[in-house]
Amino acid sequence: MKTLIIAPSVLNAYGGPSTVANNVLKGFVKIDEVLSRNDVEITFLSIGDAVSKKITGNIEVLGTKRFPLRTFTGEIQALLKKIDGFDLVHSHNLYEVVPYLLSGTPTVFTLHGIFWKEKNFNKGYAKPWLKLLEYRLRLYYPRLSKLVAISWYVLDELKSRNFDTSKTVIIENPVSEEFFNVKKREEDLILYPATLIPRKNQLGFLKAVSLIKEELKDYKVVFTASGDRDYEKMLRKFVKENRINAEFLGKIPYDKVIELYSKASVVALTSFQETLPMAVLESLATGTPVICSNVGGIPYAVKNGETGVIVDPYDPRDIAEKLLMLLGDETLRKRLGRRAKKEALKRWRAEVIARKHLDLYLKLLGGDGV
Repeated sequence: MKTLIIAPSVLNAYGGPSTVANNVLKGFVKIDEVLSRNDVEITFLSIGDAVSKKITGNIEVLGTKRFPLRTFTGEIQALLKKIDGFDLVHSHNLYEVVPYLLSGTPTVFTLHGIFWKEKNFNKGYAKPWLKLLEYRLRLYYPRLSKLVAISWYVLDELKSRNFDTSKTVIIENPVSEEFFNVKKREEDLILYPATLIPRKNQLGFLKAVSLIKEELKDYKVVFTASGDRDYEKMLRKFVKENRINAEFLGKIPYDKVIELYSKASVVALTSFQETLPMAVLESLATGTPVICSNVGGIPYAVKNGETGVIVDPYDPRDIAEKLLMLLGDETLRKRLGRRAKKEALKRWRAEVIARKHLDLYLKLLGGDGV
């Protein structure tokens, strides 16, 4: 069985679907023997990677390019660069499913975001772009063989929009092995690993910190990634005016991310909307206590008071109180961290998720699964 998996920047992953695909690749490498036993060959078509690479005898990555204005030309570009000869196609990009739907190839699509929710937190070009993505999903959905929902929350949302969920299967996002191997050596550091955009609500978190800045004077808040420049300027201005000990690192190397998780006393993600954020899963995998929102798919991943702490993203005082509770109780942090890692090992290891994908592929083509 020859399977094509289409995703952005598989070899140079940085956040979102790119990281998910990279972790799935690592999972397939772990079960390479199982692929051989089932006569499965997997090709990753990596949009944005300039190089191609043979990973194992059963796994390869092919780099390909796409050009701007994909909102209007995405499907055309995909048609022009269609690769034939595959028994099944699994795309993490909605534009790329079209050539294979037209040719009748069994096609799987993973839905990574809830377009109709996310557009409420965007402005300018992003709003109509997300609206068009929802329209495309409705148009292509009936012809998909399967849709992978990364959380039960996605299933709930599809039902609420009257999609036929009989073809939906839930396979959560995988976490790379490096995060499970992190050795904790806590410092006075609060990590907020998320793109700098209003939906991620860094401003709300800073407002909470400003309420308790005297109690947090020994702690530094560290923001990673880049994003909306105007929003970042607003955040930096708030930090300066309120004399908050915070640092904006921008886009940082992978090994630096791992190091920050190791040092963090707490990881925060108080977003207004999330589907299944990698930052939360990675925090759980490293055994780092996480304080996160009661929105989207997060409550399906984090058990409040057991593997993390859930807060109201619209209430800075709630965030402040819960943050103080965590930072003031080392025993609680360690307990949450242990339980979080145990849950993560059971649910989100890359090998576990790769097996679920392989099982889906084999059953779709009439087999018995793994």
